[in-house]
Amino acid sequence: MVDELEVRRDGVVIATLRRRRSGLVVEYASDLLEKDSAGSIVLSCSMPLRSGRHDASGWARGLLPEGQHLLTLASAADVAASDTFGMLARYGRDIAGAFEIVVRGAPIREPRAVPYGANELDREIGELASNPLGIHDDSELSLAGLQDKLVLVKTADGWARPTHGYPSTHILKFDPPDRPGIVDAEAACLHLARSVGLTSIEVELARFGNRSALIVGRFDRTVVEGRVTRTHQEDLLQALGIAPDGVRGRAKYQSVPTAGPPSWWHAADLLDSYSRDPLEQLESLVRVVAFTTATGNSDCHAKNIAFTISDGSIRLAPLYDTVPTALSPDLRRTAAMSVHDVMDIGSTTVQDMVAEARRWRLGAERSRQAVIELLECLRANLDVAAHDDVVSLVGANVRRLLDGAARA
Repeated sequence: MVDELEVRRDGVVIATLRRRRSGLVVEYASDLLEKDSAGSIVLSCSMPLRSGRHDASGWARGLLPEGQHLLTLASAADVAASDTFGMLARYGRDIAGAFEIVVRGAPIREPRAVPYGANELDREIGELASNPLGIHDDSELSLAGLQDKLVLVKTADGWARPTHGYPSTHILKFDPPDRPGIVDAEAACLHLARSVGLTSIEVELARFGNRSALIVGRFDRTVVEGRVTRTHQEDLLQALGIAPDGVRGRAKYQSVPTAGPPSWWHAADLLDSYSRDPLEQLESLVRVVAFTTATGNSDCHAKNIAFTISDGSIRLAPLYDTVPTALSPDLRRTAAMSVHDVMDIGSTTVQDMVAEARRWRLGAERSRQAVIELLECLRANLDVAAHDDVVSLVGANVRRLLDGAARA
């Protein structure tokens, strides 16, 4: 039985991942320990650099899909869905972030991007219900989440399929069968996020066969002259060392207003602890809170907030999942994470955002100015959404928030 996996970056072993009865543990490579500063962030905020064993169970579990997608991938690999180690041994070469996870001593197959032939991509999309992520025998990839999606490589000649751990560059998201129009609305909100400086992600809408798709460029991948490089990142839940399948599969949501993790406060605490420019990062975070409120996104949970990791420190990652759930009346109005203990996203005010930011040690005047500027910028850029329902929703929310702030 395989009992050790190597965590590699650019072919260099950074750490060893082992299974134990209590879960998974990571031990950093001795060369890394000698070279980098103790306490810096390499793999995860939940495992700052130091010698000895780190509990890696939550971080590693967060690299895998959830729900039915996880069960389907586990069945294809003939591995128990609960076996995080076995799943990463099979699917760990192209995961979120900068690292590859490979079986120690096993032959490494050559990564390639295989172009899709005529109609092959349409056929694969049509089979997503039974084959989430488009997994093949030569696929060694994993992506967190529940939504139907494909991970692809964009080449000069068109779309290609990543094999044997070739780094994917784009994600294709599709409407759930019972939620037509979701990807169009998400694209509109991503355009708005880009217009106010909260994301750098390139997005477009396309049709594949009879399905609409949102094409999202991966913020953890950079392409220069055809060469794909990886940027490290982790989501908030991983940074806290929490497995997403805890709390009956709802660990990514804050359970009650005053309880956590996760929460906005926990995100702020990590930025305050491990960022080189914490006040600037906290200001960016309160802008994200304002954007989430204005777009009516009650599903901004701890898997949809992430950090990029570079040179031993962290920064808030670009927004990448911005569904305006308020457009679907049957979806929850309760916020995924409360703002100053307010869980109803439609009742959250600018004053709540400022009070929340003050908990993070961001001054009242600075946080209020950041929120007001974000809302005014949204109002000025509403047309970039090019989506009537999103423009109406966000416009109404911005008016409510700014009018309330003016009266306070």
